[in-house]
Amino acid sequence: MASVASEIDALLEQAARLAAEHLEASADRSRPVVDWRDPADLERELALELPDRGRPLEEVIADARRFLARSVRTGHPFFFNQLFNRIEPAAILGEWLAAVANTSMYTYEAAPVFTLIEEKLSERLCALVGFEHGEGVLGPGGSTSNLMAMLAARTRTWPRSRIAGLPAGERPAVLASAEAHYSIPRAASILGLGLEAVIPVPCDDRGAMRPEELARALASAAAAGRKPFFVCATAGTTMAGAYDPVAAIAPLCREHGAWLHVDAAYGGSALFSPRHRHLLAGIDQADSVAWNPHKAMAVPLHCSALLMRRRGDLEETFATSADYLFHDTEEAGRDRGDMTLQCGRRVDALKLWLAWQAIGDDGFRARVDHAFALVAAARERVSARPDFELVREPMGCNLLFRWLPAADAPPEAVDALNVALRERLKRSGRIMLNYSRLDGRVALRLVLTHPELRPADLDEVLDAVAEAGRAAELAQA
Repeated sequence: MASVASEIDALLEQAARLAAEHLEASADRSRPVVDWRDPADLERELALELPDRGRPLEEVIADARRFLARSVRTGHPFFFNQLFNRIEPAAILGEWLAAVANTSMYTYEAAPVFTLIEEKLSERLCALVGFEHGEGVLGPGGSTSNLMAMLAARTRTWPRSRIAGLPAGERPAVLASAEAHYSIPRAASILGLGLEAVIPVPCDDRGAMRPEELARALASAAAAGRKPFFVCATAGTTMAGAYDPVAAIAPLCREHGAWLHVDAAYGGSALFSPRHRHLLAGIDQADSVAWNPHKAMAVPLHCSALLMRRRGDLEETFATSADYLFHDTEEAGRDRGDMTLQCGRRVDALKLWLAWQAIGDDGFRARVDHAFALVAAARERVSARPDFELVREPMGCNLLFRWLPAADAPPEAVDALNVALRERLKRSGRIMLNYSRLDGRVALRLVLTHPELRPADLDEVLDAVAEAGRAAELAQA
């Protein structure tokens, strides 16, 4: 009878081979980003029914190989669809070891090593932001970090709201740019404030919040008997990658007694770069910051940090001191479970710590500088071609553009063709990019943070986009 150790050895050997094959395929530009199948076809092919009896491990591993073969290769240089891409191999080790350790991050007793690692990471991230006496905790994503920050702001503004709810007659107001992440209005909805509590603040032509419009909105809300208690500035908006001017926003928040949160889930990594950290000037004046290492720091999903300028704000917001979990022990002061919305919390600290060990500050800095250089190169190429239109002047690591048909066409037709060409590229598996509507028009988005993407690749990508556009135009003729 095989020992547990030998079974695990055999399993991990095959798992490592699977991972290596997938990552190698992802790095190969000659391979597609995805072998696309429509949902019904993919469901038939994969045969996903659950068995009554267990199956041999060899068959399960064969299933895993088939699943990876049909999955999106998000580490591919031509995967531009979301705000993440290639991951650091050392971070994969962190994911595997976290599964092997199989513990939760609520107490030092249950996770002594990982508690100390998370403390160290929080200190370092706070230092990069400029929080000299701050604190932080890792969680499942930027949406949760934004929700937790809004909860902390509510607690500071109305200290008894945790116990008795909001005082009668209070009309809270949340302010965020018109291009802030959708998790901000959703957080207001979850907190029972309602979507109507959120006031969108107009942006400039690059997608950054206008401070003068924020000042106007704050004054208008206060005059209407509302309490502006939470302002969210964004550092790296989802579509345009724009950075709100935090240094100009912070004094307005102080004037109105509003909590300033910076959603730097995407753009926080610019803090590593002396060339580009000016985009986050004033972030040290924020009350809280969300930062997702899984976006531009080569860490697998999910890994998100919520950082607070003042120690104690997290426990003040979330502590409930469950006596079946938190005990009066010598090391209890290191417990982190009362600092978060979650109870059970996976070990995300290890993969970030290992990735940092492998890459270092210099490696993160190089990734950031490379991304901004790629954006400049992409902007130059798009501007030089008559078959493309630059939608926004870029601030961050995204480029917004659209393809233009050869003949004059109404805006609605151009929008439809850009949606159609994007669908063609996706189904071909050659390139995956995303789109949205800005200012009423369709804009295609390139996310240019892949560390192995080269300026020469941009020509191939734009040629492929134009080719797909012409094909879509012919199909609609």
